[in-house]
Amino acid sequence: MYFKIKSLFLWSKNPNFTYHEIPFSLNKINIITGSSKTGKSAIIPIIDYCLGSSKCAIPVDTIRDSCSWFGILIQTNDEQLLICREEAGSKKANDNMYFERNKSIEIPKKIEKNSVLSSIKQLLNELFGMTFLSLDNEESNYNRFLSRPSYRDFMSFIFQPQNIIANADVLFYKADTMDNRRKLINLFPYILGAATPKILAIRQELMNLNKELDSTKKTLENIKNVTFEWRQEILSWISKAREYGLTNYTPNKNTTFEELVNELTKISKKSNYESNLDAKNIESIANEITALRTEEKQISNDLFISQNRYQSMMRLKDSSNNYNESLKIQLERLNISSWLKNLSSNNEICPICGNNHKTSNAILNNFTNAIKNIENEINDSLTFPNAFERELQRVKREISVNVDKLKAIQKRINFENNSLKNSKKLKFTSEEIARFIGQLEMVLATFNRIGKDGELENKILQLNNRIAELTPLINKSDFEKKISDSLNYIQNEAMNIISTLDVEYPSRSIEFIINDLTIKVKNSNGRDDYLWEIGSASNWLSYHISILLAFQKFFQNKNTINIPNILILDQPSQVYFPQKLSSKTVMYNDPTYENDEDKAAVKKIFNTLSKYVIQDKTDVQIIVMEHADDDIWGDIEGIHLVERWRGNNKKLIPQEWIN
Repeated sequence: MYFKIKSLFLWSKNPNFTYHEIPFSLNKINIITGSSKTGKSAIIPIIDYCLGSSKCAIPVDTIRDSCSWFGILIQTNDEQLLICREEAGSKKANDNMYFERNKSIEIPKKIEKNSVLSSIKQLLNELFGMTFLSLDNEESNYNRFLSRPSYRDFMSFIFQPQNIIANADVLFYKADTMDNRRKLINLFPYILGAATPKILAIRQELMNLNKELDSTKKTLENIKNVTFEWRQEILSWISKAREYGLTNYTPNKNTTFEELVNELTKISKKSNYESNLDAKNIESIANEITALRTEEKQISNDLFISQNRYQSMMRLKDSSNNYNESLKIQLERLNISSWLKNLSSNNEICPICGNNHKTSNAILNNFTNAIKNIENEINDSLTFPNAFERELQRVKREISVNVDKLKAIQKRINFENNSLKNSKKLKFTSEEIARFIGQLEMVLATFNRIGKDGELENKILQLNNRIAELTPLINKSDFEKKISDSLNYIQNEAMNIISTLDVEYPSRSIEFIINDLTIKVKNSNGRDDYLWEIGSASNWLSYHISILLAFQKFFQNKNTINIPNILILDQPSQVYFPQKLSSKTVMYNDPTYENDEDKAAVKKIFNTLSKYVIQDKTDVQIIVMEHADDDIWGDIEGIHLVERWRGNNKKLIPQEWIN
């Protein structure tokens, strides 16, 4: 997903000053270098705060005392987004936001609230294509660890703050808390492309079907229990009917419930008794039938509209899928960017005109990259919007609800028609008999619901058939294979990257363990060593960098989910300084190394990042906050110095804002 930070902004609380901008390159390794206490480590909390973190982790005192608003300018494929958030003050966080989107944005000198956090989160979830379906496939109470994914869950793959980047126990940002850790673990089938939106939709439907099946079964059982309890009352009704001369039938203890009801049905159809018929009752029933017919017509019309919309959407979806498949095949056949790339050579011969040009390869590479961007944009456009799937599910539910409502209305109409017929031909001799007949009709209506061909049993049959139809579509072996294939890709990429870093045993295989959110390394004697068992901060740092870069490459190449192609590292060289950062009280100004070996190890980090971005042409924006200066990385390709915060009071916060 093309989502990169073009600039970071700070607005002063002092009205005499405007904003302070920190610009970034979109396609290079951005470095902010400087001494301690200059504000480098505030970069990640500021960006995270603007992207909707639940609490403000921006350092207090100088930074928060000086700033009224924080903002980031985002560049996407076709537009810019300006996302700003008000300083938290005494609160845990501030929900006041400013948001603007356009092809090009002019940064306002002053910021005023025009949105709130919840709206921005909803917008970003849509932008990132987050599924609206829950990860929970269990018929249980709501599980916050299996709730629908949010773009916020994937900040773990973007940020590596100073306390994480060389941590032996924690591999991902925010994974040091139980809630975030459990949620991230449960998200991995979705992250790795095994739990696709289609699979999640099937799982969601199965969950709803099973819940409805349980509810229907319970309703049926309750009705049966109630009917059983009425047996003695039915026997008394038959006795009462004999008193009225309506029957000579005498049941015994072996008479079944069905036989009793059949006899009552016969009794209800008899008319050899007298009753004073009230004309108002007939009129009331007739009015009720008229009202029901009107409601039936409205529901039928709603159902017709929903069915037409569903059919239109399915035709659109089928047509789009066929077109997308055809377009994918054509793109794979053409593969223009790869063809052009293969034309380039090291002898500076232009593949078009055949002449020798010093810049031919560079020009061709620029052209190739432009075409590759277009191909990527086309691939991005092939994904069917989640909003469409959400609307499709809503229409399906709407059809189901209207069908059920229509059945219920039609049943009531039939019942009222029968009542009207009976009222016209029967004369009730007493209020007691009228009550008796009313109770009798209730019992008969209940029995019709639980008969062999009854409504509830038919519904149970239909639900079971649908469950049986959907269940095979969720193939456990396919699910596990997708996870395995994805992990193998990530692990192989991490192995390629780790070989370029300062790690003790670069050839040892790496295995990512989802349930522990860590890695295992195969020892020479066959033993599996977890990250925390390996030892050495340089090893921990190298594995952190390699696995995060491997995940970013996976997200780009496999297109499982949309995650911003950004990676922000805070102080990766810290492990090579004589003064270790295990204590927050340890401060130092400029980097000093104990020996040339440490200096070479630090340089390996930047060479690895350069190879990843420039040589491998991985479209990831990397931002690094560093003590190390350009004597380490100055001659490395693809590095862009953003700012140097050393001397002359150069810091994140302009000195004039403080004075």
